[in-house]
Amino acid sequence: MEIIKIDLKKEKTWEIELIRDYLQRGKTIAYPTETVYGLGCAATKASAVKRVHKIKRSPITKPLIILIKSYCQLHDICYVSAKQDKYIRSVWPRTTREAQSSEYVHNQRPTTFILRSRGVLPGIVSGNGDSLAVRIPTANISQDLPKKQFLIKILKKLNAPLISTSLNKHCQKPPARLSQTEKYFVPFTPDLLIDAGPLTKKATSRIIDIRDINNINILRK
Repeated sequence: MEIIKIDLKKEKTWEIELIRDYLQRGKTIAYPTETVYGLGCAATKASAVKRVHKIKRSPITKPLIILIKSYCQLHDICYVSAKQDKYIRSVWPRTTREAQSSEYVHNQRPTTFILRSRGVLPGIVSGNGDSLAVRIPTANISQDLPKKQFLIKILKKLNAPLISTSLNKHCQKPPARLSQTEKYFVPFTPDLLIDAGPLTKKATSRIIDIRDINNINILRK
């Protein structure tokens, strides 16, 4: 397992390109998200997604959350009706000003939506089901936001959805310290650990099923 230490306020171009290279080659990464440290890979590579399940010891049928870079990418991989789109835009920030506002940051948790899949991604991403759980990283909606946006930089460089599952074994607590990651996951470990230091403790994302927009189901508050 390779380890790189980064400063999220001053990440370098070569660091982003290194991470992109790992992902494009079908490798797995442990990385900081806007909530907790995550484990992921390019969602377009079935073998890499299998490796994520192997590292976590999770059932191959368990659906995984994916991060996307934009509303356009959302429509590329999911069926989104006009009514669903309107609802999503009422929850995800729509503009630079809204995304950057202190009111939004303090009052809005990251939100994952479940929508019907177009079948563009490998079936293993959804546990061979017909739906996808998707999220645009909080406060990263607009391309005009400040450049210090780590997750959206990765997503734009990769130009593909990114698997995002918590950095822990299935149904177990995560390693007490990031430095214990390799020992914790032995014998199957992530290929790259992106160490950004301790993260501000935040709740995991809300999960809302809007496949039936007339019967919205909040699965995780």
